[in-house]
Amino acid sequence: MTETVETRSDLSMLPKTETASKMFGALFAASRKTVEGVIEVDKALIGYARDAVTGYVELGKESLQAKSLNDLLDLHVARAHSRIETTAANTREIVELTRQKVGEAYVPVKEVFQTSQSTDAA
Repeated sequence: MTETVETRSDLSMLPKTETASKMFGALFAASRKTVEGVIEVDKALIGYARDAVTGYVELGKESLQAKSLNDLLDLHVARAHSRIETTAANTREIVELTRQKVGEAYVPVKEVFQTSQSTDAA
């Protein structure tokens, strides 16, 4: 009982294997870029939080120096209005930074996909 193992070289599989290999490399590069982007966004958020805490400390100091209840209320209303505007601006910056970083992370995968599509079409 002899079993014959048939092997053949299928050249049509070579481009698929090469594409898969490139895609794994692109996914690794995209993952690395994603982590870098998350770190950059986190740093920005931490900076915004630090600024907010500093602002609240300043508000506390200014509150202690208020001459009247009306001055204190005006101070708090002004600070609240300022924080709302600042938070809106920070949110826009974070959204734009996130879009940019996602775009950068997607580039390696997009390139492999486009190359694969053009190779398949040819």
